[in-house]
Parts: sequence; C-alpha cells; structure tokens
Amino acid sequence: MRRGRHGARLAALAAVVLLLGACGWGGLPGTGDVVEGRALGDVNNEQVRVIAVGPLDGASQESIVRGFLRAGEDNDDTHATGKLFLEPASVDRWRWSSQEVVVYGGELTLTRRTADRIDVSAPVLARVAPDGRYVEQPPGARAQVRLGLTKVGGEWRVELPRDGFGLWLDADQFARVYTNRYVYYVTPNGRDLVPDSRWFPSGSRLATTLARAQLSAVPEHLAGAVTTGVPAGTRLAVNAVPVVNGTAQVNLSSQALSADPARRTAMWAQLTKTMLQIPAVTAVSLSVDTTPLELPGGVTTVSTSSELGYDVVPRTALETVLVRRGDLLRRLDPRFVPDVKSAKRPDLKARDGDVDRIPDTWRSLALSVDGKQVAAVSDTRAELSLWRSTEPTKSIAPFATSLTRPVYDADGYLWVAGADAAGDDQVFVLDAVSSDPRATPEPIRTPWLGDRRVTAMAVAADASRVLVITTDRDGRDVQLGLSGIVRATNGQPLALSPPLRQAQSLTRIQDVAWLDWVNYAVLGQVRAGDPMRPWLATLGGAVDGTTQEVGRLSPVPGAVTITTVGGPRGLVIVTSDERVLARAGSTWRQTARGSDVLAPGG
Repeated sequence: MRRGRHGARLAALAAVVLLLGACGWGGLPGTGDVVEGRALGDVNNEQVRVIAVGPLDGASQESIVRGFLRAGEDNDDTHATGKLFLEPASVDRWRWSSQEVVVYGGELTLTRRTADRIDVSAPVLARVAPDGRYVEQPPGARAQVRLGLTKVGGEWRVELPRDGFGLWLDADQFARVYTNRYVYYVTPNGRDLVPDSRWFPSGSRLATTLARAQLSAVPEHLAGAVTTGVPAGTRLAVNAVPVVNGTAQVNLSSQALSADPARRTAMWAQLTKTMLQIPAVTAVSLSVDTTPLELPGGVTTVSTSSELGYDVVPRTALETVLVRRGDLLRRLDPRFVPDVKSAKRPDLKARDGDVDRIPDTWRSLALSVDGKQVAAVSDTRAELSLWRSTEPTKSIAPFATSLTRPVYDADGYLWVAGADAAGDDQVFVLDAVSSDPRATPEPIRTPWLGDRRVTAMAVAADASRVLVITTDRDGRDVQLGLSGIVRATNGQPLALSPPLRQAQSLTRIQDVAWLDWVNYAVLGQVRAGDPMRPWLATLGGAVDGTTQEVGRLSPVPGAVTITTVGGPRGLVIVTSDERVLARAGSTWRQTARGSDVLAPGG
C-alpha cells in the first residue's frame, strides 16, 4: 500500500560498417558470400552493423590471435568469420553467448610463452556476465588468457582453453556492438515499473534477447522488493521474436496461461516497456503457442505500458529548495542567475508548511517528500528529532549512535543508519507520518551488512530501491550498492536485499543522489589524492563514460553532499566551508552559503 504518492504515467542510429582485418584496419575482404540486403522500406533496428574479415594466408601467430579477438566484434549471430581463426576442436569452446565478455582499455599485450602458446593480457574495465550484468573492475585490474596455436592446413589457428572462452572487446568496440537496455519488474502492491539494467548485443536478435531476459526470474538484488507477472517456467515458444510492421510478436509457452488477469496485464506491461526500447518496435502482441492472447475488451496489441496503468516513477523536478544557514531555513532557486536579464526571478516566499528554523546544534537535515517535515541528527550523532511548522519538535527516544544523514522515502518513512546498543551497525526505519508519539525507529533486516557500516543512503522515487554507501569498520573499502526494499503489505520496510555493486572504479565515495529512475550522481575519487568530484552514472554502467555519455564533472574540493533540482543539469553541491554550488555547464557557480540543501526526499 502506497501512501501519499502517485506514479507518473530513438530514432534508430545510422548503421556503421567496420572492416576488421587480421593484421589491422582497412582493406576489403577478398572472399565471402554475397548476402541479400534489406527490403525497400524495411526498418533498421540495428544500432550498428559490424563485419569481420577472416584470417589471411600466411598470417603470423600474433596476427591470428589479434584477428580472432577483433573478430569477436562481429555482431553476426553465428560469428562464422571468427570461427575461421579457430582449430576445429576449439569451435565449440567459443561460447560468446554463455561466458563473460571482457571489456578492456588500452593495448593488448601478447607474450609468447612457448612456440605454440601466447599469453594475452589487457587492462580490464569491466566484465559482462552472460545475463548482461555489467560489472566495473577496480583501477589497475587486468585480464589474462593463455591461447594455444596450431597449424591447420599449413596455417596458424587458435586453440582455446578447455574451459571455454567468451569475448574480449575494447571499450570502443563494446560501445558499438552492445547496448544498455532495461528489464522491467513490478511493485508487489502497486503498478510501478522498476528497471533492471543489462547489456545486450545490438544485432538482429535484440528483440528475442530482450524478451527472453524479461521472462527470467527477479534478480537477487531486487528479490522481495519487486515481482513479475510472468509465471514461473514461461519461455519463448519459438526461439525468435519477429517484428512485423512495428509490432513485436512474442509467442510464449503454455505456462503463460496460468497467469490470472491481473498478472497477465502486468506481464504484458513489462514486456511492452522492455520491447519498446527497440527503435523499430511500436507495439507488442502476445500469444501462447501461436494462439493470440487478449486483454479485456478484445485488446490484442499494446503500444505503451501506461495504457495498462503501469509506468516508471519519475523524480519530480523542483522549482526551489530549502537552504539552511545558521538556524534559519529559506527558499532558494539554485539555477537563478541574477545578472542575466532574461532570467525569470523565482518566487522565494515561504510556502505553507515550510519549517523556517532549526537550532544549529542539529545537523544533516532531510526534508520529507511533501516538504512539510524536517529531520535532523544532533551534533553528537546520538539523537534524532523531527520538525513541523504546525507542531512542537518531536524528539525521538535514543535508539543508536553514529547516526547518518536521514533520508525520507515517498511512502513517508524516514531512513537512518547507526550503531545499536550492542555496537552492531543497523539500518533503522521510522514511520514519520504516524500519529503515535511513542513511535521509534525499528531496525530492518540487512544480514548482508555483516561488519560493514552504512555511511549514506538515497531512496529512489519508486520507494522500491535504495543506493547504499558502506565501508568497513575502519572506514576503508568503500562500496556503493543498489538494494531492493522489501516491504510488508502495509508498506512498512522490513529488509534490504543483498546489494548489487555500482561504481567499482571509485575508491572513495562521499555521497550519492538519484537523478531519475536509472541515473545517479556520486561524489567520489578514483585514487587517493585525486580531488573530490561529482560523477554521473547509469545503473549497471561505468562512471567514467566508457559505456555512455556520462562521466566526471569538474572537481569540487571539499564537496560533502550532492542533490538535484532536476536531472544532471540541476545538480547542487554543498562544501565543507558552506558554499552552495550549482552546476553551470561543466563548471560550478556559487549560488548561496549554507550548511544544508534540502530537496524533498533527496
């Protein structure tokens, strides 16, 4: 049950043909079959078309190895050209769809070990699991594989490891032939769609790959927080999802018939939201063993998930925020530039329900989603209090020490972490809208936390996910994770699912903020001694811009907290010397002085 919240209800890129030679770039293939082109008027749903060139006669061992690795870039579903580099016994060991993809940066290093063995190594940026999960690697990580060489018909061919081999792609190649897409799940007691980030080959079978991924079970990091309308065991009845006149025709196995009408609607909404990420798809139809499924009213195709009452929850753009200086709170539009004549002067008058004063002995302020309640912890970080403009201050009975900055979720619960009486680190949740004066924060289940401690949290607008920053007991080994929020039927948080690591390339993380339902901003450093700077990232992607047009922004020495008034361009940072900085392109402009910027729920 949700309280006081309502969910909101590419063009195809030009094809690029890259010719890969066994000994380098350039040149036209001297052999190969003539293949039929597209029919006139056929819609191109491939982001990139990459064609590999097979081995050249007389090529050296090193050229054959490099050529094979480059041939992995070919997004031909059979990888037929790449197989030409392999000796016969290795063809079945090349498991490009069932083993991980290594995404590397820099140059490949080839080291000859014996007359017929070469070690290949490279700086590794990420590893992509067969299910499409992108896992960044820490700075300095390297990937290494030992490849054999043998003569076949007088020419050198690659012998793969007996335990199989996937793909090695440099960052540019990966960005050309893999695409970031989302698989959607639903909230248990509502109609919100929650995305799960994956990476898939962008070839002709993307529709099939996405549909198959959508039929999979809820991932561990969202277990209990979301559900799926797809009945267990449901699969594609045929190994293809054709797109005909813009309609993705998803033919399911008979298990799909076990879904009741509500689950069938959810299943259709999930598949529609997921499949519409393909530029050529404008609608989705479902069938079971070729028999069309229907929704009430005889509907057989759906063009948007919102037609069915399902959609993602956007983060609301803000006109103003509250800024705290000393013990006073006032409204601020951080984007307003007074010396620009065309700038519209914002309305900075206090609004009904605004809290206007918090004693300066309280710190780390947070603002409820409705903007009418402020939470803060004491200077000693051992007390928590709540303020409303129309009520006396509500002091919460002591429950923990070393309290973190609180954060509100969209359901009216207040989140804070700290050490309990036994010294164990816990995540606590308080029903902040409860009229019970004795209500106190309750610990929720986080068995995965172990000896780690939470330093900061940010709850998504859908109130189903939370970004959690943790460290070890000594404040080292900083990690950012994405966890699902497991709730009771009345909406009360009960547990956090085991987190999925994010931003592994950062060795220090200070704070994090959601930008929308899939993007976030984080204050961090890659290496000790680097300046603190904000980074933009997508869930399940790289924070350094390797896989998308995101990455680092100009450094902000002394940056302490980060929030947004609207997406990446609305970022606001507070520094340790109480400067409030707003993003101005690639730089930062001081817009006020203050110790806290309060955005609703942020």
